[in-house]
Parts: sequence; structure tokens; C-alpha cells
Amino acid sequence: PDPSGGKFASYETERIFDAPLEPLRAFIADGNKIVAAMEETDNIKKPVDVVVVSGTWPEEGSVRRLEFSDGHYTLERVLENDFPTLFRYQVWDFTAAAGNNLDYALGQQSWEVLPDGQSKLTWTYSLTPNAGYKRFFVQRFVNNDMRPLMENALDVVKAQADAAFAETAS
Repeated sequence: PDPSGGKFASYETERIFDAPLEPLRAFIADGNKIVAAMEETDNIKKPVDVVVVSGTWPEEGSVRRLEFSDGHYTLERVLENDFPTLFRYQVWDFTAAAGNNLDYALGQQSWEVLPDGQSKLTWTYSLTPNAGYKRFFVQRFVNNDMRPLMENALDVVKAQADAAFAETAS
């Protein structure tokens, strides 16, 4: 789908890490830590496999398939990867029931260097309903399922990064 705009249902969260930006980004990318940290919600199953379909992930234009614990899947395409400050991607072809209401989603991870060697991640996820009247239901899905999925995943990744970078600092 063309990611040019639409009436999105969105959620945004952020975390501050006690680590310099470039090594932090490399640490998080190693092993797809954010995807690996995603836990199931009532309507989203845990990702169990990631397969690159075309290109070289995470280069712009590359596509990968995420498979979930229930056998459903979705596709992700890198729209922009301005390492280390910006990563934008599009998600579509949702085969789970939630996909009946969605056209596509846009994800964005914006990274910022902070003073004292810290880094900030702002993660935004925006879903586009496949019909205007479904926006309320899609926003409810974002609030009830995407929000806890994103919050929990970043809590796990932050704990992993804090532990890893505390070791290297000592």
C-alpha cells in the first residue's frame, strides 16, 4: 500500500537509555531485540520467526516477514533508515483477525543523542483503518493491544541495554 497518509490510530512511547547512541543501536539491532521482546496481548501473538523476503534488512526497500505463534504473519518494508537517528517502516498483509480492519501500519523509531552519554528512543506506531468508520475500533486496538506490546517490549530492551552497558562501563 502507498504510505502517503491517512487517518491513523497512533500510539507513541519513549525510553531514555544510559548508553551512547551508535553502540546502543547496534546492540538493539543484534538479534532483533525489540521484536524478540514483544509479548502476546489479547489480540497480538508473539513473533516467533523473522524471514527476509527481499533485499538486505534493514536497508531501505528491504522486506521481511514476521511469523507469529499462531501461524499468522505480516510483512514489513523499510521506508527510511537514516542510521543512527531514524528508522521508518511500513507493515501490511496482516493475516490475523485484526487485519480485517487494517490497510497498513507505519512504525517509526526516532533516536536522539542526549547529554552525559545517554540516548532517547521515541517509538511511534500508526495504524490505518481500511474504512473510515473503523477508526474507533482500530484506536481501541491500539490502546488495548499495541500500547502494552510497545511498552513491555521497550521495558525489556531497556533492561537488557542497561545491564549490557553497565557491564562495559565497569
